[in-house]
Amino acid sequence: MQTIHADEIEFGAVSGHRSGGIDFKRLLQGAPGAQDNFELSIVRTAGDYFTPRHRHNFDQVRYCIEGAMNYAPGKDLKAGTAGYFPEGAYYGPQADTSQSTVLLLQMGGSGGYGFMSYQQLHDGYERLCDLGQFDGGVFTRDTADGRKVRKDGYEAIWEYVNGREVEYPSPRYDEPVIFHPENFRWIPTREPGFEIKHLGTFGERGVAIGMIRSTKGSRHLIDRHRSPELLFVLRGAIRDVTSGELLDKHAAFRVDPSDAGRPIETVEDCELFFVQLANFDRPFDA
Repeated sequence: MQTIHADEIEFGAVSGHRSGGIDFKRLLQGAPGAQDNFELSIVRTAGDYFTPRHRHNFDQVRYCIEGAMNYAPGKDLKAGTAGYFPEGAYYGPQADTSQSTVLLLQMGGSGGYGFMSYQQLHDGYERLCDLGQFDGGVFTRDTADGRKVRKDGYEAIWEYVNGREVEYPSPRYDEPVIFHPENFRWIPTREPGFEIKHLGTFGERGVAIGMIRSTKGSRHLIDRHRSPELLFVLRGAIRDVTSGELLDKHAAFRVDPSDAGRPIETVEDCELFFVQLANFDRPFDA
């Protein structure tokens, strides 16, 4: 079981392909090149962050911890709300007018296009800065025949890193899906003291989003999942009984199928946000 404590990590830049103030605490990462590669981070915006309207060939999940993050004109992800930003679906332009702190998961989606690592993103940005310029979230360069070429900043980096034109899956959803968790009911699990809010399951690969809460003194044996699950402590504390490690507010951990049966103990009344990654055990139909 992979664990990390957010208070042990400093905020830092990932890439400059967008405009305005944005910093990342990188919590957990997947395997670069894998279809289910991911980055889980706490992201802080300064109130002037901007992106043009765009789409991605990967999935995103966001949970707003503080403030309000703008994701389209007149639409904000506010503190306590969550959103699923599906691959292939456009959103934006984003134009923040206030500060926000958001839990951000970017991951390979059901389309199987994978997810470019932040290291690749950073390196690609640095290289493209020698070939053109980024402004307002857009990359512009001059061609050998004197033409000006403009592309979305992320798209330009993806194409440089991968050496080919980016492909997008046909959108399964028109736009991001926003959740109001306070309006979902808690459902008791088979283990006393543990309850779950299932916010939704998306795509043919079963990306699942939800929340878990537990009361002090309760114990849980980790279930066997078909794909990795990422969990983030919103409040309270639990203990991994096997290692003895305490996981308190803003700790994150990854549970793999091989962790099934591992015991977890609630030390303080606890609430967690979780995402189960897309499952790629079976290939796509031809």
